[in-house]
Amino acid sequence: QVFISSLIILFLVAIVIAIFHMIIGGFVSLGNAKFQLSLVDQKDVNIGDLFSQASRFKAGFAMKFWVGIKVLLWSLLLFIPGIIKGYSYSMTPYIMYEHPELSASDAIKKSQEMMDGNKWRLFCLHFSFIGWHLLISLIPMLFATILIGGLFGFLSALLAFASLVVLPVCGYILNAYQEAAQAAFYRDICDTHKETKDMFTIEEEALL
Repeated sequence: QVFISSLIILFLVAIVIAIFHMIIGGFVSLGNAKFQLSLVDQKDVNIGDLFSQASRFKAGFAMKFWVGIKVLLWSLLLFIPGIIKGYSYSMTPYIMYEHPELSASDAIKKSQEMMDGNKWRLFCLHFSFIGWHLLISLIPMLFATILIGGLFGFLSALLAFASLVVLPVCGYILNAYQEAAQAAFYRDICDTHKETKDMFTIEEEALL
């Protein structure tokens, strides 16, 4: 009974943490979309933009919840379909930020439409950063090897301590750069998608 009770408590705690993450992470994702798109559009930005969408915490929660559920259900089939759907839904935060009138479900559908034929392009964009991620992941291993080997005495300890500062900073800079690149990708396919729709509209009007 004690074991079962512990499992139930852990399960409930996990649910509370997940809900808290979706509430906070939801509106921060929308704020991050504003921040990154402002950078791409060369507008004034500040760190407060990350929390500027706090009033939309319900929309952010719905976005995180439905995207998470859909990716999870697809992942239950096989791992690969979950990844593919994750790419399909990846433009949802940008869409919801720029179109606050849309519900989470509508934004997800619009993201799927925009990513039709563009998922591989986004994958290649992400893959282009893999070298930097590998390089950053090797930093603590290098410093740990130096420390354990005691090759340089006090210097090795100093380098190991420096890695505690260098690694998070490098990781933050790389993630910020990657998110900015994804925002630029969104802006590119958003413009392309709009041009395509306008072209079809013109053709339909010509036929009429």
